Amino acid sequence: MVLGWYTQRVPTHHPRIQVTEDRELAAALQAAAPHLPVGLPRSQQVRELAIAGARHLAAAPPDQSKRQALLEELADNFRRPETAPWDPEALREGKSSAWPIR
Repeated sequence: MVLGWYTQRVPTHHPRIQVTEDRELAAALQAAAPHLPVGLPRSQQVRELAIAGARHLAAAPPDQSKRQALLEELADNFRRPETAPWDPEALREGKSSAWPIR
């Protein structure tokens, strides 16, 4: 009696994809590491990165009206700095330390 190629259970019936960890993929995995669970196997890191990348690429960019509303909100924050979600004094300090007047 011939049992076939596999005589034990295999972990999945889904096809596997071989991916070479080149310099760019290694950099992407390193950049994504702080956002992934600690101790996640390398193959699952690649899976999570691929899924997140696909979601990002598939997300519809904001339409013109949404972009306009966001720009209006930003402009309004500059017109009324007391209601802005940032500290205007911290912005001034950051600007003066980044671009000191000589």
